[in-house]
Amino acid sequence: MNKKVAATVSALAMTTGLLAMSAAAPASAADGCNTNVVSGTAAAATGAKGQFFELRYNGRGDNTCAWGRVTNGAIGMHVWVDRSSNGGRTWEPQLGLRRVDAGTSVHTEAWRDRNGQVMRACGDSGDGTAITCTAWW
Repeated sequence: MNKKVAATVSALAMTTGLLAMSAAAPASAADGCNTNVVSGTAAAATGAKGQFFELRYNGRGDNTCAWGRVTNGAIGMHVWVDRSSNGGRTWEPQLGLRRVDAGTSVHTEAWRDRNGQVMRACGDSGDGTAITCTAWW
């Protein structure tokens, strides 16, 4: 009897873990964009510990893609992109969230910026620290 209970509890824990992992995934993929070609930096901001956040982009019009990048960072810092369809009043948060695991820089995946959407790059100095964001672009 105890083996059956243990097996049931184990199966339940695995199912709960899989559901939690699927819920943590972003609502959409990176929209088929890439970061191989950089047209420019649309906006930039300096974080609390001197790290530099950039919203970089490539393309034009409805074919524009943008991504966030942190440089001059340190292990534990994060960067992500927010995307809004109403000028920044509400937004899709933390698209492509990345953590600096080694070195001093990391960038997110690139996300499509079309149909009047605006984007910004944001990041922090590590878990639980103040967030810095670039201007909307």
